[in-house]
Amino acid sequence: TRMDTIELTIHFDTHNTICSKDAIISANDHIGKDDERWRTLWREPMQSEHLSAIDAVVASLQPCKNILVLGIGGSALGTKALYQALKENATKNVYVLDNIDPNTFQNTIKKLTDSSETVVVVVSKSGGTAEIGALLMATQNALPSARYVAICGKSGDLRSYATENGWEVLPVPDGVGGRFSVLSPVGLFPIALCGIEIEPLLDGARQMDDLCKQLQNNPAGDLATALISAMQDGFNIQVMMPYCDRLVQLSEWYVQLWAESLGKVNSDKVRVGPSPMTALGATDQHSMLQLWREGPTDKVIGFVEVTDEIDVSLGDQPISTSLSWLCGKSLGTLLHAQKVATEEAVRDAGQKTWTLTMPSLNAHSIGQFIALWQNAV
Repeated sequence: TRMDTIELTIHFDTHNTICSKDAIISANDHIGKDDERWRTLWREPMQSEHLSAIDAVVASLQPCKNILVLGIGGSALGTKALYQALKENATKNVYVLDNIDPNTFQNTIKKLTDSSETVVVVVSKSGGTAEIGALLMATQNALPSARYVAICGKSGDLRSYATENGWEVLPVPDGVGGRFSVLSPVGLFPIALCGIEIEPLLDGARQMDDLCKQLQNNPAGDLATALISAMQDGFNIQVMMPYCDRLVQLSEWYVQLWAESLGKVNSDKVRVGPSPMTALGATDQHSMLQLWREGPTDKVIGFVEVTDEIDVSLGDQPISTSLSWLCGKSLGTLLHAQKVATEEAVRDAGQKTWTLTMPSLNAHSIGQFIALWQNAV
């Protein structure tokens, strides 16, 4: 399936017809309703409302040097994924506290030497989560001069506390669950505050979402059909393996999206759901490949590659004659060759695979990636 800047290839036959025309029409009919409001985040009027509000708050907080995000689960994973993928364009540092480990907290706070230059972004729909409450208390004690922003629902403890303290407030939109909130102010505001342009994220998501409305050549429909078919054949473990360090956090975001959305008790009282995993190429070839090659054939392994990356020449001085074949090669060509070989090896061993190719790693392609997987879910 050709998807403008992203290309998806599914390497196995499917026999499931879950994404028939009727199913796609039904999904389209629910866009913007109830818990499907996330599909309107990149459309008017919600897009302009959020962008205007974000721009105003960003302007009011200048100058700032560091951004500290307090969140957990979907309130933090999206921000971490966007920042890791796009931070080469950032002008400020973003730190995320998404656990209550005291050592991590203290080490993070040490990096924020002048609290007056720090903006703390507290993300919680209600503010009633114990971890967020504890992190906020500890942070206010450690950074008394920082400026604070709340991203929260229309009501709840955090909204009340932010109002009492005169903080800037941005919305967690109604009907948008945490794992679907990355392209709402939850994920967009910290990224905009650190200097990364956010409109291309929404442009990419909108382009992908349009493709995911089609009755034919629907990439999310094709992906869902393939993965459900694989589950019915006993391939219940679904792995995302990027060959790009900057996509590690995005694969972690995928795990939460998959696990929280699809781990359910169905209408027949049966506990169902695929088990999502992440791996990193080429690193995890040296830990997981043995299992994939000789262990159970119960896995769908997805390979994600970015083709337009910087490259580094290896030169012509190998440490031994056995490695002389590396002369004249580059890190990029070696990484690609490892990815191709690993794909072939696991397919030969009976596992199922798909490949997602991103010609470049930019905000537009990341927006497409996010919308594809949210629609597939």
